[in-house]
Amino acid sequence: MFQAQYLPALASASNYAVFSPWMQRGGDNVRATVDVIAKNGSAGITVSVYHKNSSETGDGLQSGSSFQSTSGRVSAEFSSLKELVRFKFDPGSTTGEWVMFRMLPVIWFDGVKAPQP
Repeated sequence: MFQAQYLPALASASNYAVFSPWMQRGGDNVRATVDVIAKNGSAGITVSVYHKNSSETGDGLQSGSSFQSTSGRVSAEFSSLKELVRFKFDPGSTTGEWVMFRMLPVIWFDGVKAPQP
């Protein structure tokens, strides 16, 4: 999805979080993977998934729980997504720390149900 993003942590009441652009979903569900490339101190990245319909305004609703990584790759799946999806990246709030990460291309898939006998 994108490569080598540098995100500093800044101490504040709201922390320092960045949102990705909205994207059209490619299925009802998504598997997202974040990869921490480098960091300073105990820094890491917390990733949240937000979704909404195209007719809705605002920041959308958070889908499920956030997932995080302090080193290497971590993946998580999110289901029952609406029409538009975006990610929130939060490096925490320890001043002076930073994280360099990349978000790998997401994998979209539709949910299926087995036929009932």
